Formats: sequence, structure tokens, C-alpha cells
Amino acid sequence: MNKLISILILTSLILFSCVDPKNTVEEQPKAEILSPLPCDTMYFGESFSFKISLNDNTGLGNISFDVHNNFGHHNHGAHETCTFDPVKQSINPYSNSWIFSLPTEKNEYLFEETITLPFEKTGTGKYDTGDYHFHIYITDNEGYQVFTTRDVKILYRS
Repeated sequence: MNKLISILILTSLILFSCVDPKNTVEEQPKAEILSPLPCDTMYFGESFSFKISLNDNTGLGNISFDVHNNFGHHNHGAHETCTFDPVKQSINPYSNSWIFSLPTEKNEYLFEETITLPFEKTGTGKYDTGDYHFHIYITDNEGYQVFTTRDVKILYRS
């Protein structure tokens, strides 16, 4: 039994020593947000184009993004920030999330989706206006992921 365990350990060591370590920075997908632009203003009850140029060395996987309020001026890493409205408490903040599959055989892809922001939340009235974040996660077909954020304003048209 000890011989069998020794052989299994030795075989595992040999196999793992043959695997080349990957540079995860090089392996993760690359994303350039084309729309909305930093600090763009979008409007409840209207649509806008969400557009990202994507590329990866092995092929793409999924894209997911969500929107949530930034009324407290928090941040999520290095990205271009906007001039913020005064800090406020949320009463009826808007939030939503989306997930889309990407073509796994493609190394480059222009993702474009029209998003409609609802005018109000049924039963609770109009959403809070002001500073919001988009969180964007892109995963390639090997499971490597990159994250980015976009600051925007969401308002109602006068």
C-alpha cells in the first residue's frame, strides 16, 4: 500500500512539473467600453446603447453587468470618476443585472445591447436619480475574468 501511495505521489509530481504556469494578466480578456462614455447621462424611461469591444487570446465566454447607485461616493478600483452629486440616502434606488453568452470561438467581438431603463418601479413610484455605477465582468472560455466599472448619471428628462 505504501508503494502505491509513493508511486501516485511521484506520478503527480512529475505531471504537475510538466505544466507551464500561465501569466493570468496575459490570459484574461481585454475590454474597452465604447458606450456609455464616462460620466454619460442616461434617462429613466429611455434606451441607450451598451457597447464594449472585447478580445481574448483563446476565445470569449460571458459578459455580465449590473447597475447600482453610488449615492455614497464609493468606488470599485481605478477608473475615471465623475463629479458627484451631494451624498444622499437612497429611498428607491434603481438596480438591475444582465448576463449574456459570448461567441466562444471568437477572439474579438463587438458586444452591443440596447438597454431600456424603466420609468418607475411598479408600486413604489419613481427611482432615485443621480450617481450610478455599471459593474462589468468579462469571462473568457477558459474561465479567466476581467472587471471594470463605469460611472454614469441616471436622471429623468424635465
